[in-house]
Amino acid sequence: METQGWYSVQEFAPGSYQITEAGRYKMFLFTGKDKAIAVDGGLGVGNLRKLHESVTKLPIDFILTHTHWDHLGGGHLWPKAGVHPAGKDRLANDHSKAAQRFIQGWDKPLPAGFDPKAFTIKPITFGWTLKEGDTFDLGGRRFRVYDTPGHSPDSISLLDEREGVLVTGDLVKPLDCLYLQVPTAILRDYAPSLRKLEKIAREVKYICSGHTDPFKDASIIGEMAVYMEEIEAGKLEKAKKRVDAPGWGPLDEYEAKRFKVWIGDHARK
Repeated sequence: METQGWYSVQEFAPGSYQITEAGRYKMFLFTGKDKAIAVDGGLGVGNLRKLHESVTKLPIDFILTHTHWDHLGGGHLWPKAGVHPAGKDRLANDHSKAAQRFIQGWDKPLPAGFDPKAFTIKPITFGWTLKEGDTFDLGGRRFRVYDTPGHSPDSISLLDEREGVLVTGDLVKPLDCLYLQVPTAILRDYAPSLRKLEKIAREVKYICSGHTDPFKDASIIGEMAVYMEEIEAGKLEKAKKRVDAPGWGPLDEYEAKRFKVWIGDHARK
């Protein structure tokens, strides 16, 4: 199955690539002098590893910012994956229902030879843990791991201080919606994680999110932190709307100037 056209690739900085799948699902490839890292696996409709290997001939390690199904998809194409300890046992979870919901709602062409009825998320083999303070050297550039729970307990962010690149997974999504309606979300963890990123993002050149293009305005992280703190403190009750979101059911919706927030009742516990 030829799926190169299913993805788009953007080199937004030297040795830093964003891979977009189905218009909305963002993955990243970072290259150094000695090796490369692939961050997140997207949906898994196409052959992500083949795409990466067309970009670089360096050996590629695969890591996850968190273990939601739309980040796991292509991960099975690598022998092993790096993940936060809280996500280790989720790598082989059954995500077939979520995968089929995506296919049923997708109204654009799929790659030739792709069988939508057989689409599922294949298990990923655990390789090593990624936790606060860990670093990995690609040769000439080094990434540091930060624990940033909130969207999920196993969410991490990655900082390449030298090149000024910060990867946030789904914790930060400007001009989009912060998802706390997902089963793994924990409201009390969200603002502290944003405050952590706010401190380290001041000097970065690119902030890479799981569903939006790389952006440069780090001030939105502070805006999100303040907003989430006010939600948790009950200061935005008048701004709250109760909505019935397709696929998610009843949840609380808040709308700030540059982002929305969806919160499920379970996330407040």
